[in-house]
Amino acid sequence: MREALLAAAGAASLAALLAWLGPPGNDLAAHVYQRTVFLDDGYELWNNFWYGGRYSFITYSVIYYPLAALFGIQPLAVASIATAALAFAVVVGRQWGPLARWSSRTFAVVWAGLIISAAFPFALGFAFGLLALWALQAGKRWQFGLLAVLTLLASPLAFLLMSILLAGVALDLRERGRRLLVPALIIVGIGMAQVLLTRAFQDGGRYPFPNWQLAAVATFCTLGVALTWRVDRAQALRWFFVALFAVCLFSYLVPSPVGENVARIRFVALPIAVLIVSIRGWRPISVSAVALLLAAMWNLSPHAWSFERGRAEQPAAKAAYWQPAIEYLNENLTASYRVEVVDTAGHWAAVHLPEAGIPLVRGWFRQDDFPQNEILYKNLNQETYLSWLHGLGVKYVVLTDSPADYSAKHEEKLVASGRSGLQPVYLSQRLTVFAVPNARPIVTGPAPAEVVDVGQGHILLRLERPGRYRIAVRHSPYWRSDAGCVARGSDDTLVLAARRSGLVRLEFRVGARRALAAVVGAARAAC
Repeated sequence: MREALLAAAGAASLAALLAWLGPPGNDLAAHVYQRTVFLDDGYELWNNFWYGGRYSFITYSVIYYPLAALFGIQPLAVASIATAALAFAVVVGRQWGPLARWSSRTFAVVWAGLIISAAFPFALGFAFGLLALWALQAGKRWQFGLLAVLTLLASPLAFLLMSILLAGVALDLRERGRRLLVPALIIVGIGMAQVLLTRAFQDGGRYPFPNWQLAAVATFCTLGVALTWRVDRAQALRWFFVALFAVCLFSYLVPSPVGENVARIRFVALPIAVLIVSIRGWRPISVSAVALLLAAMWNLSPHAWSFERGRAEQPAAKAAYWQPAIEYLNENLTASYRVEVVDTAGHWAAVHLPEAGIPLVRGWFRQDDFPQNEILYKNLNQETYLSWLHGLGVKYVVLTDSPADYSAKHEEKLVASGRSGLQPVYLSQRLTVFAVPNARPIVTGPAPAEVVDVGQGHILLRLERPGRYRIAVRHSPYWRSDAGCVARGSDDTLVLAARRSGLVRLEFRVGARRALAAVVGAARAAC
């Protein structure tokens, strides 16, 4: 336990330094905004200010944002990292004894680097997952079950990685399977609940899985199997690598919101490599050195990249950077239109503009770009770009001098070239606002219509006469209106068949009957 306490203290100290003195983390913008949303609006399950509407909280992390609202983002992150370091040291120490000492120490250092990426819900879920494994080692199965549920509620991805590890252990102990029968049933039960939740709130999004990342996973798993082959004390690790590669290959072949995220095992690649070479007695030394070098490169390269990007994005993280655009848009933008910001590396527009009540076409969750914004990842021309902007009700586009996200490189080049068809209407020291020619409003139909008000989970319209209206908001079966029927359009937007004119209110309301219909794929128009 002394070793575990030292690991926790070291991880907490390093994490605190990075949290309060380092640059903003790669994912920090999302947590800042969503924590603000939770504080202002409570547990809203829909967000109208990103991506033309998206599910909020329920599909990403059920408990992280309430905890972040209670304790603060940085304190919760440091506590999550320290807890994970403590639990990791206990788990590997119980399994491998003194041989695991350097692995737990390495984990304490590299896991603190997660502050730089700001993957905080994942860090919280990973901490719960390690505590669950600790409970399982101690034979406390129902405590394991509770902690496994908390793992899922904090981060479905962390739950998936914990399940992969347990699958590896189960394969190793398949002759003594009864020992893992209850834990396996618990994992399967929790996993099925997550499947039902995902079905109830599916949005068709997917996360990319690049070829190079699959190659890196394959290399890691191949070396892991080779280095644990016929090493008695490392059998469970060998089967873990087999299970991990199988899941990664499935995620690569079958597009889903998980995608490349399953490769986040890279954040513990170096501690795992240190553990393996320690079990092998660092023999042969040349192979051990190569394995450690490759693991260190894969583990630390995203931290180095995030650190450099965070430094470059520090000006854009401040509200003052966006204030000129916000002031112009507040004077000229009506609720009937959206704004597109050529996305920056840190996605800070997704914080400061929505906080000012300005809805955006994009946000922070890359899964939500597909398929609606997939066009941005390809070469653009004026025709395709303007068609995309018109379809989403965009009136203004903002271009900044901040480094662009990789998904916005083509858009940045087109807008900056002057060949986009956009007209510059405002210029400040660091950003330019462009007007979209012939902009189309969010609501279009047989008569003039306007958006009077937009909230997280409601839209107030004024219609001149009844009829069928297209509303450029992502479809969900939980939208309804007492003024007519709400259905899915051919382009996955909302279609309102309004029975009357005047003020019409659309509300996002989740009901048991609609949720069950969504799960079984029988959701119809809400009337």
